[in-house]
Amino acid sequence: MPTSLILILIMIALIIVYTIAKVISYNRLSEQQWKEVDKSKLKEWDDDDDWD
Repeated sequence: MPTSLILILIMIALIIVYTIAKVISYNRLSEQQWKEVDKSKLKEWDDDDDWD
């Protein structure tokens, strides 16, 4: 395999790993923020309304 191809594959793998790590990080942050929300102020939505 040419050296440039190996470098490109390594770069693509690093980008994929970085993206997965950011998604996991943002998911954990979202879960933490959801636990801190004052749920008594949330409204209950009824999505079963007909728009016709």
